[in-house]
Amino acid sequence: MSALSTLALRGPLWVDARLHRLTLWTGVALLALAAAALPAARWYVDGLGADLTASGCKVEKIVPGCGIPVRHYLSVSLHFNRLFFLTSWLLTALPVLLGAFVAGPVVGRELESGTYRLQWTQSVTPGRWLAGKLLLPAAGALLVLPASVLVQGWALSTTLHSWYPVEWYQNTVYPTVGPVAVAYALFAIAAGALAGLLLRRTVAGMAAAVGATACTIIALALLRPHLWPTADSAASSAHPWDLSTATASGVTDVRYHPEAHFWPLQLVEGGIVLILAAAATGAAFAVLRRRHA
Repeated sequence: MSALSTLALRGPLWVDARLHRLTLWTGVALLALAAAALPAARWYVDGLGADLTASGCKVEKIVPGCGIPVRHYLSVSLHFNRLFFLTSWLLTALPVLLGAFVAGPVVGRELESGTYRLQWTQSVTPGRWLAGKLLLPAAGALLVLPASVLVQGWALSTTLHSWYPVEWYQNTVYPTVGPVAVAYALFAIAAGALAGLLLRRTVAGMAAAVGATACTIIALALLRPHLWPTADSAASSAHPWDLSTATASGVTDVRYHPEAHFWPLQLVEGGIVLILAAAATGAAFAVLRRRHA
């Protein structure tokens, strides 16, 4: 915890950092490992592609003597694709894990065991106690997660013209390559604190936080296509999100989101999630005041 010590953590923050240091450092290490693995794997794939081109071999037309290097190149490219989706799943699951962590070990366990009373008798107000519970994971998410999101976005851009492309609108990709990733993390932290305060039990709080976070992510994924006006057949895009449907008369209603809609969709969804996070945070402090005024 030497790094945290240099930040001069005091009071409840220092206590929480010491208490949960193993979990915090494990999470940071996993994100750092994922962020380092993607560029390393991408550069390796690009190097193989350059060697393949220099040898005169092409994936489109395999000539005698090129079968093995082409198969090797495609195999490594496929493994990079799988690595990308693995890190996408990790970042998609992160808000759910954060919510469970805050609801259970951070808030619920202290209320269940009664250890919160010790801090409250040492000149730490209930409001300051809760602020400390929220600030530590929130600061970690704001400091670490944006870098992982940037790396993930860069990796996505390198797959668009590869042999195994990944589309920006896929449900396991979209929430990991933009600001909505940070918004969901902050919402999960607030929802976890609220669940822990309401239920005052570790396991019950964790279950409620996981359910609330997961339901919010799923609900907004279903609403996502409608958060910004779709384009019609007159527009064009290299990587469109096709939402076309067939009408009762058999005519196809052509609608889609071009790649240019990525940022408007991200900002609208991120704004909604931040509003929910603010509401959950306010509700958590309201519950704390009502029960421990």
